[in-house]
Amino acid sequence: MEVLMRIIAILLITVYLAFASDPLVINAHVRMLPKIMALDTRLSSKTDTSKKIFAVVYDGNQKSEAQSIADAINKTHNGKVSTLLFNAISLSANELVDRRDIAFVYVVQKSNPKSLKKIAAWGVENSIPTFSYDVADLEYGILGSIAIERTSIIYINKKNLKEGKYHFDEALYQIARFVE
Repeated sequence: MEVLMRIIAILLITVYLAFASDPLVINAHVRMLPKIMALDTRLSSKTDTSKKIFAVVYDGNQKSEAQSIADAINKTHNGKVSTLLFNAISLSANELVDRRDIAFVYVVQKSNPKSLKKIAAWGVENSIPTFSYDVADLEYGILGSIAIERTSIIYINKKNLKEGKYHFDEALYQIARFVE
């Protein structure tokens, strides 16, 4: 009977975490991604302005979700990480590829593979880091993602890292897990 109770408890916790994970993951991304952006050693050469643009990119009808995440990033960090001044904005995938003033990209969840490939190719071409909500998006060429497992884990697409000629502070390379 005790074993059965433990199994039921584990199942209930698993179900709870499955439904509670979206806000938890989004909150972790909101807090961590601007800090990862600040580790980009080529950030100052990417745009002419002193205030960098952090693009929250959406696909389809996710504009309000992307704007909500951009607002949360701006509110949480008050436009600054360390000495880096930035502003988070929401953009569609189509709007993004026409811009040349973006310093960092975060793709919201449930983007279609065609858009992910377009965003990833744009990132590689312009050496702009692209991170995504979902670790599975790395297979479409997205540079990185943060997963919440026992701890927060930063995953980096090793092939894309080389192709895009990205350069980050060594601290990121020491804590990240690289995937092929």
